Amino acid sequence: MWAMWLAALVIISLTHWIYRWRNPKCNGKLPPGSMGLPLLGETLQFFSPNTTSDVPPFIKERMLRFGPIFRTNLVGRPVVISTDADLNYFIFQQEGKLFQSWYLKNMVLNLFGPESLKKMLHEVEQTACIRLRQWSCQDSVELKEATASVICY
Repeated sequence: MWAMWLAALVIISLTHWIYRWRNPKCNGKLPPGSMGLPLLGETLQFFSPNTTSDVPPFIKERMLRFGPIFRTNLVGRPVVISTDADLNYFIFQQEGKLFQSWYLKNMVLNLFGPESLKKMLHEVEQTACIRLRQWSCQDSVELKEATASVICY
């Protein structure tokens, strides 16, 4: 009889812990998203190999599902990922004041380290040459719009 009560208590505690993991408390409103498995989160999907220089499939899938700002759990830590340019600009302006950016240095080095840059260099050079040829045939070029068109190319 006691074993049954103990098993029920363990199952209830485990269920409550998993529920709290997937639905963390916060003082404000969290963006939509999934926390994945307890402790592991969505780390395996995030670090799965990506052979293209395009946006990683992990980010693309969640952008389609949750929008440009979503929450997830990576390496045992709850995080909010933003692909919104205006929000990212605001975050970088507030670095260390309103936001905790524990990831920034390591992720930037991994994403834009020497090996990644070598792969992208050829594509960047081709795009720049194409755009410079196009602009050379024009009377004037609006710098802000032209730069944005190169980035979105």
